[in-house]
Amino acid sequence: PRPDARELNDYYSVDYRRAGYYGSDVADPAAFPKDNLFYFNRGQSIADLVAPRVRAESPRILDIGAGFGHILYALGERFPKSRRTAIEFSGVAARHLQSIGVDVITEPVENVLPRMEGQFDVVVISHVLEHLLDPGAVLKLIRSSLAPKGVLYVEVPNIPADSQLRFPDHVWAPRFDEPHITFFSTGSLHTLLESRGLTALFCDTAGPFYRYISSLRFRMPTARWFIQHKMPPALFHFLRRQSFTKPVRMREREESFYQYGGCRIWIRSISQAGAAAE
Repeated sequence: PRPDARELNDYYSVDYRRAGYYGSDVADPAAFPKDNLFYFNRGQSIADLVAPRVRAESPRILDIGAGFGHILYALGERFPKSRRTAIEFSGVAARHLQSIGVDVITEPVENVLPRMEGQFDVVVISHVLEHLLDPGAVLKLIRSSLAPKGVLYVEVPNIPADSQLRFPDHVWAPRFDEPHITFFSTGSLHTLLESRGLTALFCDTAGPFYRYISSLRFRMPTARWFIQHKMPPALFHFLRRQSFTKPVRMREREESFYQYGGCRIWIRSISQAGAAAE
């Protein structure tokens, strides 16, 4: 059943990061930004892609659904004079963001953007658009909030067109526990951006490659996530600290996060309002 706005807001405020899911188990201001190397790599690779497009020396940056702030941190490294703002529902994530000097708003983006003063030089909406009831309406609001030559960065999961006939899988793209409402391909994301008055300067797949598995295996839980969710948290954290688990943990630099093209697990795009395509 399709949720309504109140159900979604309640879910993301509490349940989405409950029980240590989606990185909340390792959010640690003392170890930030390398408290979670998955999000660290994502933030660094996104900043590498976005920063060359930013024209302002002291950009005003907004991250919608900022999580624990790894993207904002990476952009802050490249633009030390920037002013960074986050829209984030989760209490644990909001407290973490405030601890690293980010202004936090805990209201829905649809309510916040129409009344915000000024415009943003950079707007980030990473792995959020697929969760929204009306992604097109939110993109239209974002377009109105972009400064002249401002940059919009969008990242969503990649749902390949041929996945209706084959079954793509990756350990970092879990199939069974994400409450996605809309699914995107590069073509559909590009079309949506353009239809809302944005010019897509870049739109391509990113991250590690999918692999294809049988339909039976596709419909079974991913083993890693299934085991992690069943394991007592104390045991999980103990094993994470042991040297013998290092080969299966995220590396400090995962090269695939910085690579593009082909059947990869994410789609990344950069857009501007009123810009000519390159």
